[in-house]
Amino acid sequence: MLDQALTPREIEVLTAIVEDYIAKAQPVGSRTVSKSGRSHLSPASIRNTMSDLTDKGYLAQPHTSAGRVPTPLAFRLYLDQVMQLRPLAVPTQQMMQAQLGNAGLEIDDMLRHASRLLSRVSNQVCMVLAPRHSQALWRQIDFVLLRPGLVMAILVLQGGLVQKRVVSVAEDIRADDLVHFGNYLNHHFQNLTVAQVRSRIIAEMGAAERELSSLTGRAMRLAMDAFSATETPEVFVEGTLNMLSQPEFSDIAAMRDILKALEDRTRLLEVLDKTMDEYRTVVVLGEEAKVGDLAACGLVSAPYGPQGAPLGSVSVIGPIRMDYAEVVPLVDYTARLISTMLGRHF
Repeated sequence: MLDQALTPREIEVLTAIVEDYIAKAQPVGSRTVSKSGRSHLSPASIRNTMSDLTDKGYLAQPHTSAGRVPTPLAFRLYLDQVMQLRPLAVPTQQMMQAQLGNAGLEIDDMLRHASRLLSRVSNQVCMVLAPRHSQALWRQIDFVLLRPGLVMAILVLQGGLVQKRVVSVAEDIRADDLVHFGNYLNHHFQNLTVAQVRSRIIAEMGAAERELSSLTGRAMRLAMDAFSATETPEVFVEGTLNMLSQPEFSDIAAMRDILKALEDRTRLLEVLDKTMDEYRTVVVLGEEAKVGDLAACGLVSAPYGPQGAPLGSVSVIGPIRMDYAEVVPLVDYTARLISTMLGRHF
């Protein structure tokens, strides 16, 4: 359904301007729209329509004599109501599947390789958010006695994630005790998220009315010591230099702002977490990200992992005039490819 604030004529002219601006990164004049063949209006009618679109906030005029450029509002309307996605070419799919398949079974290597591959294919900056361990399912925990009083805990999680910690224990704990601890924890906590496991352990250890057995109590204390609640997921960022090829960022100050935003992992995580919570491929434009340094950018993000319980996300960031019809299917396919590989191997 078309935006009620715009007439069909305005939608037609705006579409022509957006698509020309995506292709050329130059302000678009009425003569360009008229010659493009995308509009059947006269140049005079196009000029009047462009003026109306400017008044409504869909176009901006950088200079008095120049053409117009689409605003984020124009791109939002185009994305939501006009744009038609272009399916990813089969040879590109096959190439990406083959290259990602060579990344190995270590999940960090896989995600880093996926980020590098997507940045190269899209010619934009790519960010892959690694899973938060607290949201992954507990698969198995094992304890290895390194020497009396010192134990290595190895926790295997959904998707092949592995956490290792060395913790101090009482010197009377033997290797056989550690096997019993692991068996108890795996029996009770398998297929719960790490966050759920922590909550249950805290609740059981804090229940005054229940006296935990020696085995149960020591196993739970060891699990709590081994895996703390604080964590910062890694973000794999590749293709930053691709920004240099975009005319929007040829200005040193503009490029500095983008690099500053990409280095601020705390704010990046906030944006990526919000997109992941959508459980679908989303496009965030300019100030929608609420990160001032990214006001001139667009972000395409898709979650990977089980349906309804994403582990992380795949994102492409570039100028706001990105060719979303091409980038959205590319990001979506990469996320689905990672999900398939994780499901197949783990």
